[in-house]
Amino acid sequence: MRVPLTLHQLEAFSRVAELRSFRKAAEVLHISQPALSRTISGAEAALGTRLFDRNTRNVRPTAAGDELAPIARRILAEFESSLGELSQFLEGRRGRVVMATLPSVGASFLPPVMTKFAALYPGVDFVIRVMTTKPVLAAVDSGDADFGICMEPSLDNNFRYTHLVEDAFVLVCHPSHELVQQPSWGWDVFTRYPYIAQAAGTSIRMLTEAVFDAQGLVVHMAYDCDSLSLSGKLVAANLGITALPRLALSHTDTSGLAILKLDGPSLQRRLGVVTRAGRSPSTAAANFLKLLKLHVAETEGHTEKIYDPPW
Repeated sequence: MRVPLTLHQLEAFSRVAELRSFRKAAEVLHISQPALSRTISGAEAALGTRLFDRNTRNVRPTAAGDELAPIARRILAEFESSLGELSQFLEGRRGRVVMATLPSVGASFLPPVMTKFAALYPGVDFVIRVMTTKPVLAAVDSGDADFGICMEPSLDNNFRYTHLVEDAFVLVCHPSHELVQQPSWGWDVFTRYPYIAQAAGTSIRMLTEAVFDAQGLVVHMAYDCDSLSLSGKLVAANLGITALPRLALSHTDTSGLAILKLDGPSLQRRLGVVTRAGRSPSTAAANFLKLLKLHVAETEGHTEKIYDPPW
């Protein structure tokens, strides 16, 4: 049989059973004594039995009251504990944050931000999913990720975008390559040497091909590679040259590479935080994103006022 008692009735009963006084219990509960008596009467009516034997001088639990007392204490203690956990979650001091991120952004910015965040909020756990922009957006859209860090999506009412950084493309070649004789080159340079391309579907491949097409350049893709680390090693072996965003270099050992400027045109990818429109992130996720925004602004040398995002 389900006992139809409320938490209010259990708390009232527990106080009276503890203090053996309706007057003292009413004072502790900050209610009137008649209101307390009505609450106890309601509990007794719900259970179909008396909970206290009382007269003008004494209040003592009945046998049913003695049986209910430890149960009431346990339920109230569990409720208080659960509310404490909820309070910590609402304050952002516990919970789980799921993020989806481009590999270059994750490797460049996340470790120092997460180190600082962990010191401030040690009770928050993280799930980090590394993927390209399209899967990042799909994860955010489906709710599988609280937020994504990727290229700015096209205008779409499903997403909110908060800008983090402009990631400029650079020319990467071997230090002994003849291209190092000058500090910058136009994009037509890639028509003259073996080109190491990133895998189809990546933002890097999409953006570089857009420049090639816009300039009518025919680029021979001697190597089609889906690993940034391996691409760096191929360049270091002097097998070809490539164009990579500056942040992507965090995936490679740049000690054996020469980094040159690309212009005519200058190409940058806009990277930022993407959240689902109409979905409010947890306090923990919002706190992390504020730290991330501040860190990027500091490390990228931004001097403008830090925008407080609508998270």
